[in-house]
Amino acid sequence: MKKIHFKYLPILLIAILILLWVVDISNPKIRKNTLKIENNKNLQEISGIFTAIDGDSLRIKNGQEIRLLEIDAPEYNQTCFDKNDKEYGCGRISAKFLKKLTKNIQLTCKYRKKDIYDRYLAICFAGDKNINYQMIKNGMAIIYNIHNASDEIKSLEKQARNGRVGLWQGKFLTPKEFRKISKNEK
Repeated sequence: MKKIHFKYLPILLIAILILLWVVDISNPKIRKNTLKIENNKNLQEISGIFTAIDGDSLRIKNGQEIRLLEIDAPEYNQTCFDKNDKEYGCGRISAKFLKKLTKNIQLTCKYRKKDIYDRYLAICFAGDKNINYQMIKNGMAIIYNIHNASDEIKSLEKQARNGRVGLWQGKFLTPKEFRKISKNEK
């Protein structure tokens, strides 16, 4: 029986890891940190004219609701502080921005499942424009879960923060913190 030379094993393992890394980076269908839901063939779609409920939720005429995936907008009654430390209704402004963004426009929303409130968790598009990303880019929402977020949406949020647009112009509680405080006050 021939003896295996283990001195070449580390070199072989490094070569395999480099090969896997190169394939991973060069193939957009399997690249890490991309929005997996867009590449999944098992997605379902809802299309139509939607009405914005708030800054991260939509409703279609038949009453079905969509919760925009990956983002978290201020609650409708939430207030924030602008660059001059003046309080303003950031929740209402976020909702108004989404209404303007989607008003009388055919949207296609891609989803995989519903949340505990029976809303479709979806990414919505007006043509090729990602509505979810537009909310982040314009500072009207923040990333819902930074650990699961794509590099693209992280970059959009960083641009909004650095440009001090929307929520990033001043001080605000994250929507999650606001909900927690509001719940405790009841």
